[in-house]
Amino acid sequence: MFNGMLASSGDGAPHGLPEQGRLPYSGQRKLRQFLSAYSTGSPMSHPVIRVAIADDHPVIRMGIEAAIDEVPTLSCIGAVGDSSALVTLLEQTACDVVVTDYAMPGGAFGDGLQLLDHLRTHFPDLRLIVMTGLDQPAMIQALHASGIDHILSKADDTSHVPAAIAAAWANRRYLSPSIAQLLPTRRAPRATAALSPREHEVLALFVSGLSINEIAARLDRRKQTISTQKTAGMAKLGIDKDADLFKFASELGLRTAKPDT
Repeated sequence: MFNGMLASSGDGAPHGLPEQGRLPYSGQRKLRQFLSAYSTGSPMSHPVIRVAIADDHPVIRMGIEAAIDEVPTLSCIGAVGDSSALVTLLEQTACDVVVTDYAMPGGAFGDGLQLLDHLRTHFPDLRLIVMTGLDQPAMIQALHASGIDHILSKADDTSHVPAAIAAAWANRRYLSPSIAQLLPTRRAPRATAALSPREHEVLALFVSGLSINEIAARLDRRKQTISTQKTAGMAKLGIDKDADLFKFASELGLRTAKPDT
């Protein structure tokens, strides 16, 4: 995991950070302060950034925590293995940034977009960084389209973690190299738009095992309407095959539980 090393530009800023001209001045100043301390190990005048880690793999948690421990301006408040433990930690301990795995089953608050929505609703001041071992473009594009601007691939080096924390703290986007390759360029429109409630409903029922005819009967809509909503939703997710929709249903925020009969 995390192959290679984080490159630096001539001014000491890690690659992967967008140009500073898009930031308000205060954000630029924060990021310059952090990157200066990150490269020199010097103390800073602002408070240490408190970070929580959530991943269901102990080795991954250890790697992230080790990367954070190397930076004197960061403090790990805890490393947990599921969403229940993460929410408990956040309720008990002040935190600035959460670094969380995307696919992390087993907790009461789910994972993926379900967990991220819960965190944004109940801890609105938190900065969120998502890590993933998946490389499906549709999933990454759906995640980015949902408003998550700090995404790291587990295929990239752990030294991207403190750089992403710096960017999140300064309200600045950060994508690790492997993730950036899966997203459209900044000048191009995003390939994935948010699903409408009806499109989400139809796709969730479809991946739960219902046919188009069964969904139409259940929702009291015409078969042609259901088919159109399914096709439109898949297009927004960048998926053109039913098999891929089933394969990445959880990562795309769809639930595969059997519908009530």
